[in-house]
Amino acid sequence: MSERSYLRECKTCDNDPGKSTEEGSPRRQKIKSGLFFKLTIGIGLLAIICTLAIPSPKDQIKKNIQKISTAPLDQINTSELAIVLNNQNPDMSNLPEIKEKEIKGKIVEWELEVLIVASLPDHYKILTKPTSNLPGTLLTLYPQNGQQIKYIDNVKSGTIIKIKGKIEGILQGRIRINPAILIYRF
Repeated sequence: MSERSYLRECKTCDNDPGKSTEEGSPRRQKIKSGLFFKLTIGIGLLAIICTLAIPSPKDQIKKNIQKISTAPLDQINTSELAIVLNNQNPDMSNLPEIKEKEIKGKIVEWELEVLIVASLPDHYKILTKPTSNLPGTLLTLYPQNGQQIKYIDNVKSGTIIKIKGKIEGILQGRIRINPAILIYRF
């Protein structure tokens, strides 16, 4: 089995090492093109291709927001949902799980009263107040422009906001809506 090698010029004297008369000359420098080198290059190229081919989470969020903004609204009896989620009766303890299966994935547009707003790098987490007609929610809200960011940054507890979003499930008696967009006329 022969090993492929390439010769290069000597760095000290710029002579071609192939013209050396002595077989063991120190000027003779081999560059080996081994399997390890080829494998490293192949893995590097594969990593670059995969990075470019896989959509980023931000791209996926943008697609979900676009779908939600154009999706038709689903009809949900919010008063019944509020009764089920706000009820502390132990006899009705399995009702929230049943309701979660019914409402998961539904698109809703609701006016909600804000309790707490938490700002994160590219979105907001908003906790809303439960009422007799609407259950409390935990929103993951993605602002669409600078005006919405400015508006949300100034929202105080008690402010009514209108959102459109996708129900993700129920968490501790609150409906999780993710993603949600602000419906606001500027």
